[in-house]
Amino acid sequence: MHIPEPRFAATPYGDVDAAALDNLRQGFDTAVLLEVVERLAPMAQRLDRTGGVRDELLRLHRMAHTVINGANLSESSADDLWEVAAGLIDEFRQMSDLCLEIAAALQPLADLQPAHHDA
Repeated sequence: MHIPEPRFAATPYGDVDAAALDNLRQGFDTAVLLEVVERLAPMAQRLDRTGGVRDELLRLHRMAHTVINGANLSESSADDLWEVAAGLIDEFRQMSDLCLEIAAALQPLADLQPAHHDA
């Protein structure tokens, strides 16, 4: 009687797809996760610090509120409203690209999900 080999492997961190694990062991460099941390650090700082993205969005709101709603001038700026908006758009697009790259780097680990977890 032939008993098929299991399609999953038990690990200290749960069952994983055995074939996917074999593939990762042959070519996945776990250092990529440390690189992700380093690549994410500037974005995290930009989102977290004073004068960062949050403050710039609030500045943009004040400018837009004045221009669109006729509110009193509350923001002195050498920049045009559209320039501030365009700069933030570019920054968010760069962040989005970075997030997609990070997701792609993590995907091989998510692909370890064993078939018996599909049900």
